[in-house]
Amino acid sequence: MTTRRKFIRKASALTSAGLLTNWSLMATDRDQIGAVLPKRQLTRDGAMVTAFCLGGYHLGITEDPKYAEKMVERSLELGVRFFDNARGYHRGRSEEYMGRFLTPKYRDQIFLMTKSPAKTADDARRHLDESLKALNTDQLDLWQIHALDTLEDIDNRLANGVLDVFLDAKEKGKTRYIGFTGHRNPKVHLHLLSILAERGIELDTCQMPLNVCDPSFESFQIHVLPELLKREYGILAMKTMSGGSMMGKRIDTTPASLATEDIPDMVSKAGFSFRELHQYVYSLPVSALVSGCDTIDKLDYNVSSLSDFKELSPAVMEELVARAKPFAGYNVENYKRILG
Repeated sequence: MTTRRKFIRKASALTSAGLLTNWSLMATDRDQIGAVLPKRQLTRDGAMVTAFCLGGYHLGITEDPKYAEKMVERSLELGVRFFDNARGYHRGRSEEYMGRFLTPKYRDQIFLMTKSPAKTADDARRHLDESLKALNTDQLDLWQIHALDTLEDIDNRLANGVLDVFLDAKEKGKTRYIGFTGHRNPKVHLHLLSILAERGIELDTCQMPLNVCDPSFESFQIHVLPELLKREYGILAMKTMSGGSMMGKRIDTTPASLATEDIPDMVSKAGFSFRELHQYVYSLPVSALVSGCDTIDKLDYNVSSLSDFKELSPAVMEELVARAKPFAGYNVENYKRILG
């Protein structure tokens, strides 16, 4: 608890003092579409993104293109200008929806990111070509090495030339920025950051789980976030509600060995509101919160947590972490793995 408290207080103090090179300071704007949600700085050279990012995985859940189009249009009406995706989400359907309904009309107003889970250089190059085609663009704003799993997974991807393809794509202008993602264990992220430092390489962004349970179990917030801040990475938060398992639901990462009745409905039992869960993450020094929404009602509600955002005090953040602690662990954060 002492370690968590010290980190939360330090992060909050940095945010309040504006010492994160404006990483956590918000700016509002208007564009040709209309009012834009508050923005935060993502990259070292000053690229700004809306602090809410629409997740691509959930967009692709619907098999109804008309509903997907309504979701895209509604997100833009609400001021969202940052869109997430990945090669392979629903066999490419998520990227194809954005390539049909988002980029043809709004490419100049949005920040577009996608990701590749490639294990080899050849697959990474193929994924990049497929993503550009599906998304209907000749340049990505951000391309990320996706879903780093173990220390060995990192070593193998690097040995197989995956990082080289990403660096080459940035150099050739096929993507403006590059980064990495993962949700298994903070040691995996720290391993990659150590290797990159040895090679004198800095990527631009990192996407990882951040939520009220995280500080109490294999914590990315405690172990990885400070290292990313030192290196001035743009930090993208995901799993704000553990993908839905905080409400006792099975999600795509729930293993078959975990019985549904063993997944506690933390939100109900601990008396959390969805707004509290989102605003806890927004009060950390993150560039954006990536939120998956499979209905327009959920989209409206999740965006509203940013629209009326007020930074939580360290004391309130500590109280939320303490309230969540009895539920922290594998059953709720079932996407995490304990590494030796």
